[in-house]
Amino acid sequence: MAGRAVTRSKPLGSTVSGSRKRVIKAIASTTSPTEEPISVKAASPAKRRRIEASSPPKRAAKKTKVESSDGDARPQCRGQPPVWAMTRGGMNETLDYFRSYQGGMQTNEGFVRGMLLSADNGDRSYLDGELIITRAAGGMADIGGEHKQVKDHSSESAAIRSFLTNIEYKTPFPVILGDKCRLTKAEPPYPFCVMGHFKPVFLWWEKSNECVVAKLRMELLNPNWNSWWVPEGDSAGSGTPNYTEKAQRETCLICHKTQPHIFEQGFVCVNKACEAFWTLKGKKLTDGDTLEYNPAFISERTEWNAEIRSPFSLVPNVLPLNEEDDLVYSTMRAAYKGIVCPQCHGCIQRKKMDGYFCESPGCGYSRPQPLPTLNIRAIEQAHGVQFAGHPIPTHSFAEPIKRRETTFEGPWRLETFDAVEGSTVKQFHSNETINSQPGGPNEMLAQMFKAGLGLERRPMKQSIGQLTSHFSNNFGLPYKYSANVPSTPFAEAPRLVTDALNRMIWAGTKASEDEPMLPLNEVLVLGYYKDQQIGYHDDGEKELGPTIVTFSFGASAKMEIRMKPKYFYGATSKKCDTYDPKQPIIQGCFEPETRARLNEESASWTESKLAAEFKAFKKRYRKTNPPPCFETILRHGDFIVMQGKPLQKYFEHQIANLGDIRFAFTARHVIPELLEVKDQDKLRYGDYPLAPQDGYTGDMDILSNKDQ
Repeated sequence: MAGRAVTRSKPLGSTVSGSRKRVIKAIASTTSPTEEPISVKAASPAKRRRIEASSPPKRAAKKTKVESSDGDARPQCRGQPPVWAMTRGGMNETLDYFRSYQGGMQTNEGFVRGMLLSADNGDRSYLDGELIITRAAGGMADIGGEHKQVKDHSSESAAIRSFLTNIEYKTPFPVILGDKCRLTKAEPPYPFCVMGHFKPVFLWWEKSNECVVAKLRMELLNPNWNSWWVPEGDSAGSGTPNYTEKAQRETCLICHKTQPHIFEQGFVCVNKACEAFWTLKGKKLTDGDTLEYNPAFISERTEWNAEIRSPFSLVPNVLPLNEEDDLVYSTMRAAYKGIVCPQCHGCIQRKKMDGYFCESPGCGYSRPQPLPTLNIRAIEQAHGVQFAGHPIPTHSFAEPIKRRETTFEGPWRLETFDAVEGSTVKQFHSNETINSQPGGPNEMLAQMFKAGLGLERRPMKQSIGQLTSHFSNNFGLPYKYSANVPSTPFAEAPRLVTDALNRMIWAGTKASEDEPMLPLNEVLVLGYYKDQQIGYHDDGEKELGPTIVTFSFGASAKMEIRMKPKYFYGATSKKCDTYDPKQPIIQGCFEPETRARLNEESASWTESKLAAEFKAFKKRYRKTNPPPCFETILRHGDFIVMQGKPLQKYFEHQIANLGDIRFAFTARHVIPELLEVKDQDKLRYGDYPLAPQDGYTGDMDILSNKDQ
């Protein structure tokens, strides 16, 4: 293949002679830097023990070969990684140094925290037991079935600036090896394997497909680290580095920059700002030119202070130290993170609310998480007053939302807001008097962890390997939203679910005005940790009825409603890149007078004229997304009822948890006739014969004259 680089090298730490050179073909793949613990040699016994304790065990390689899906026939690695993951989501949620779902480099506050070597490393990439050479990420596209560089790398990109900062501050970072990387001579045992700590030492510039590309060089931090990713018999990690022997340096006659002889064919200036950039012996290099790495450049090593450590442990430990801390930890945002299995060293995502359970075949490790009896006073103490009588509402609204006069349903304050085309939002404000009744929200909250709700984080439909941030389970008829959630029949649901449903039936019935409410035959239960939320969405699926009832438990939450962007701007889609004169002009949209003018005049305009007018129109708002037109605080025990299909058609809503832990039960009517064919056998799931004695009546008589 034209342009494929060839590199000659010898085992590191020794001099390469011409008679003993061996050719190593550089293979395109994506690389990331990693660091290793400090050298153990020449250390005091105490220091040696500390260093060895920080190193992962040199476990024996697996005896049985795990065949890869693409028929990879490379030999086994000589060891096992200190940490590994089966999915990118598991890796991202467990490792502090890599949380990127798409890119190959994790940067934060101007530093590289970690890198991933995956499928696309570019030309002249290289990996052995102690050295990584790869291109920086970005600017690639599929051209004719090949992944090619189509855009120059910029010196100002966050990745390149961060890499140079790590060099300047001598800050190493971990590198992760993906199983799609073809730079290794041995096949990685798992999809994602932590290699170790690498030190970034050099960045230079090349050209690929006529585009300027940054190349990165990283060296193993600890030369005595067990480079587990090489085949048996490889000498990596067995010698003392030679820091004195270097590749020849030469000063470019044009830019006067002193640079190493990177290639065996001769000196090439790799300063992209130089007129002589990417020339060899006066000739501009092209992709068709074969280059071989200078063996001296491959074998040279960069000396750092032996005391330098990576900021991160390869194996993070987030779990509390004792049982007392465990109960506090169980409701903290940190409890959402994954852990490294102490038995198999795989990453365990926190999929279930009641603990960590390793899914690696044959492992069986589990760590149940002690869950406290939830107390609303402890949860809500950061949010101040608990109201004994009719509470003071906290809300704001703007066009087209209009507020009606407040009404009262016994102990409940009912606030009603009109939206468009007869749709409404109604909030039933609860209080401590309601919540503390026998069987009320306080007792229900206390049972939340003990009721067997089966709350789990579910796979997201649009993201392979990524789970929802919240925990969920569905009861009654199947309901499909952004996650794949199985459903449990009401007849098999915990009593807590049916008790909540009874109360939501009462609230939904009270909120219905012109027509009787369709029976609520589905309940979705969600659990949130601190700082988690459900982003903007609607409940406008065609198989749903017009009434949505949500029952809140635990910490308060902020609910916001806004007009969908395409109706706010009058666009053809949510991307808002093209104007559509047919979109209705809804009160509260952006510049309705201008919209009316565009609708009237656009019929005689060209497409380019309309596009220019729409671009100028949008620019005046200066923001991409519309502002909220309704905000309210949902407190423990509150109901929020959204009534009417137009509300879901033209608007979307989001809910953000404001405290440590919150639960939401949301009931809907799923139209049985519109269930998917594969779910038609689940029609009985929504059957719920409500006995008269089980119905909720609103606690209408609990406010005494003294209370009022």
